[in-house]
Amino acid sequence: MKNFLFHRINPKRDKLWDPMDVPLFEKCIRHITQKYSVFLFEDIAEKVDLLSNNKVASIMFDDGYKDNIEFALPILEKYNCKASFYVVTDCIDKNIPTWTHILEYSFQNTKNTNLLIDFDFVPRDLHVKKLDSPEQRLGYVRKIKPFLKTIPSSQRELVLKRIRSSFDDVQQEKIMMDWDDLKQIIEKGHYVGSHTVTHNMLATISNEEEIKFELMVSGNRIKEKLGYFPKTISYPIGSYNEVTKRIAKETGYQIGLAVKQDVFNPYESDIFEVPRIELYNEPWWKTKMRISNRLEQLKKIIQYR
Repeated sequence: MKNFLFHRINPKRDKLWDPMDVPLFEKCIRHITQKYSVFLFEDIAEKVDLLSNNKVASIMFDDGYKDNIEFALPILEKYNCKASFYVVTDCIDKNIPTWTHILEYSFQNTKNTNLLIDFDFVPRDLHVKKLDSPEQRLGYVRKIKPFLKTIPSSQRELVLKRIRSSFDDVQQEKIMMDWDDLKQIIEKGHYVGSHTVTHNMLATISNEEEIKFELMVSGNRIKEKLGYFPKTISYPIGSYNEVTKRIAKETGYQIGLAVKQDVFNPYESDIFEVPRIELYNEPWWKTKMRISNRLEQLKKIIQYR
């Protein structure tokens, strides 16, 4: 089975994290519905015969962006295609984007130039006191964002707090869905699951109570607003480990979603680390190779030569 992962679908371009353009998204859905039988993963999670079928697929969205309902939903309806949407409950409650989006948006839109990043745990080449131009800010965030994904949650929050205070002139976008949007999605036959409370990277959290908070509170918030505790937890940024999986099971989830850019085989993969194939705003030939999984196969051939 192939699980195809999307995030933002939007005609507006972004220099750092470009949403998938709307015509490309329609091309993807048209192609996928022609080549595969599309199911909600939650509907077939216990049907091994379907999960092991390479002509079966699912459509998934992470984060809960408003453009999912504005641009993606009409196309899904056009092709009679159901999808699962995994939402960050704080982002839905407060209409604030994920920390990754806030980070990039702040660097792109601030007029401030002073930024002191000199923490001991940050590599010397990422220490900075001043970023004079938009080009310098773009170059710096392209380097600091990957680093922030590798460090413990507590350290990452120190850096993010410093950036937020330094770039306090930026008014964040209101680009997330609300609970009424999610109710509409469910009424149309789609599914809503959890993507945690704050989009924290679960494998970088050392305190098990914090992990439990991210999983339990987000699930309970969905239950409060939508009427059920979700079957599925989508790990933010694909970050999980054995502790994450154990706590997810203990808190009541039945499915855990990773990324991995690979197909799902229930005989080989754990239901709490289901791989997904993420699709991007790329040329159609490359997107088509991702959908067929030929791109990953080619990478593996090159890697082992």
